[in-house]
Amino acid sequence: MNKFTRTALPLAIVMALAACQETPQETAEDVTDARIEAAEDTREARQDYVEADTMEEAIDEREDLELAAAEGAYEIAKERCDALEGDAEEACNDEAEATYDAAKEAAQRRQEVGDDMLDAAEEVADDMEDAVENEY
Repeated sequence: MNKFTRTALPLAIVMALAACQETPQETAEDVTDARIEAAEDTREARQDYVEADTMEEAIDEREDLELAAAEGAYEIAKERCDALEGDAEEACNDEAEATYDAAKEAAQRRQEVGDDMLDAAEEVADDMEDAVENEY
């Protein structure tokens, strides 16, 4: 019985690991699916951006567009990482996540800059309106 356990356990582990690894064809299909979904999400976000009625809405929609593009790239990268094993897969996932986090932070910074610029423009417009009212 003990001999059977020593033989069966390593065999079961090898079979389980082999079952978890994707074939190149499966990886290619997953990457293609992720690309299609990313393109659809980005297209929808771009359409919302184009249809924005106000500057404030456009600024918000632009951030959504940037986030959709970043998330799509992240999902594609994760699917590519699935083809790797062990440390290489972990490093690939870490890099994909770091790139995604950097893209999110950049989109948020641009959102803040856009909001600040809009606030400044509104202040200038108010000042000009006050100046015109006081002049006449």
